[in-house]
Amino acid sequence: MRLGTAVILMGSFVLTACGSETRDTAASSKTSEEVVAEAGKLEQPRAGQYETTTEIVEFNIPGLPAAQAEQMKSMMGNAARQSSSFCLTEEEAAKGFEDSIRKMTEGSDGMKCAFDKFDADGGKLDAAMTCQGPQGMNSEITLDGTAGAEASDMRMAMVQKGSMIPGGEMRMEMRMKSRRTGDCS
Repeated sequence: MRLGTAVILMGSFVLTACGSETRDTAASSKTSEEVVAEAGKLEQPRAGQYETTTEIVEFNIPGLPAAQAEQMKSMMGNAARQSSSFCLTEEEAAKGFEDSIRKMTEGSDGMKCAFDKFDADGGKLDAAMTCQGPQGMNSEITLDGTAGAEASDMRMAMVQKGSMIPGGEMRMEMRMKSRRTGDCS
């Protein structure tokens, strides 16, 4: 996972449910270009080797039997607790966060997402997006934290609603930290 992706996506396995250009019905949504311009206010990541760790802070599916909910939380928690390492090349670092943002707005699995808010200031990021998809699936995602040239610390909260979810709703909060550990090997 690349630093830009790590910072903006905050756990790509969660946000892959999102994608597509801004929704036609959301007059207050920001376009990809507006979000890319705002992300340009963040410090450009420095090329090098990075380590990312993710922690599931909350995972809740109201209406799911307790044993099943605990099993799902355990599976997700075990996957998230694993650290990952990646090399951010000079070319990727020069692009900053543009590629990550564009990927989020290209579309995936029939979901259409739009940034309702994306504010970057002094290394701090505060963003919100909504996604609509097939079979009535809807997601509300917030992202906040800090992003610097060599490290990031982000919190993502997501509420997903849909008829295919037991009880109709899932809530998850994650925290992800990335840090530069040296030059690429």
